[in-house]
Amino acid sequence: MKMVILMARSCVKTLKADICGALQRYRREEDGAILIFGLIAFVLILMVGGIAVDMMRYESERVRLQGTADRAVLAAAMMRENPANPEAEDVVRSYFAAEGLQAYISDPDSIAVISHDGVREVRVAPRARMDTTFMRLSGVDQLQMNLLAAASESLAEIQFEIVMVLDVSWSMDSNNRMANLRQAAIDFVQTMLPEDNDGRVAITFVPYSTEVILPPGVLNYFHNLTDPLSGNTNNAFCLDFENWTDITNSIATPMFRRTCSLGVAERGHLPQFVSLEDTPVRPYVRSRTEAINYINSLGPSWGTSIDLGVRVGGLFFDPTLNPVIGHLIDNNQVAPVFSNRPYGWNQPMVYRAMIIMTDGENCCFPPAVPSSHPAVRKPSLAVQDADTLSTCNALKAQSVNIYAVAFEAPPAGEALMEACASAPSFYFNSSGEELVAAFQNIATHIQTQALRLTQ
Repeated sequence: MKMVILMARSCVKTLKADICGALQRYRREEDGAILIFGLIAFVLILMVGGIAVDMMRYESERVRLQGTADRAVLAAAMMRENPANPEAEDVVRSYFAAEGLQAYISDPDSIAVISHDGVREVRVAPRARMDTTFMRLSGVDQLQMNLLAAASESLAEIQFEIVMVLDVSWSMDSNNRMANLRQAAIDFVQTMLPEDNDGRVAITFVPYSTEVILPPGVLNYFHNLTDPLSGNTNNAFCLDFENWTDITNSIATPMFRRTCSLGVAERGHLPQFVSLEDTPVRPYVRSRTEAINYINSLGPSWGTSIDLGVRVGGLFFDPTLNPVIGHLIDNNQVAPVFSNRPYGWNQPMVYRAMIIMTDGENCCFPPAVPSSHPAVRKPSLAVQDADTLSTCNALKAQSVNIYAVAFEAPPAGEALMEACASAPSFYFNSSGEELVAAFQNIATHIQTQALRLTQ
């Protein structure tokens, strides 16, 4: 029995020694010590990196929401006289619905529309919350977005000077082009000319074929106008230019009379032919009715001188033409509200736009036509194209916005129109009834120049 007790005590001592040894070895063991620190560091990195991820998500959504709000108020602020247009608030809501963000303007006070003294202002204040993914680890469950966008339009502030340079050459008689041009131009003036036009919108029509005919008596006001280079003054009421690179000081620019080539003898047997003598340039049209009646009077004429159409059109942006406009006012051809037009080049709040349309290309006529023929204005197509482009560049240098439309035109005409346009988005290549849509897009773009984001 005593032996058993001694053995038991020996085992206990041995077991205690083993346990103590194991504990001591465990205390001295360093394997895995970094694990705890690694876990703590991982959580911290996750929190810091997660903040960046959540903030990027927040900024992306905020920019998307702000962009939608800006576009919505700009569209809603546009003042239109068409009764079919939706209410401003409906326009705003449709923009948000298209982006799936309609829940953020559910508050009745989110949208405000204020109209007074010819000014429309639209405000939208979307409110949103974004659930966080990683920032909730630090106690931030949501991020708030409180945005504001506002836009106003005041047509009374912006003055519009618009010149429509329209191709009425003989090729416009084919493929229903003339009818499409009339419809497109009528839609344009119905959009741009308000019924109560007080002069803030002026449209000048410059139809061109081989020639451009100014209103009677206008040529007498130019100080540097000489007789035809040929010396033949018979039927010499058409004009041409020596300077194609400068559209300022037009009243004194070097010009010369030319014997007119109106095509009457060649085309007179065709009932649809319209002589440019019957549809001269119509400056500063004030009323829709007057504009529509004039457009409906246009018809196909003779050749194609895009250079001359653009050059004559540019005259009606130049303030030195004030005496000419005064003459037309005295003769009841222009409304007295335009007595101070064209405005000075530095006049603030003036938007100048030229719309050039052609269905062809510059035409110098084939060699079969004698060089003495009045229709032959330039030695080559290349010279005409270069002069056209020089005038376009001179206009753009004076901040005239050029919208160019190639209407079923050949490649040379398309290239010239694209080069003349103020920007790629100002160039339109259309066919058939697409011409109507092109002119509608131009009218919309011009109108938006009266819009501005205020907040």
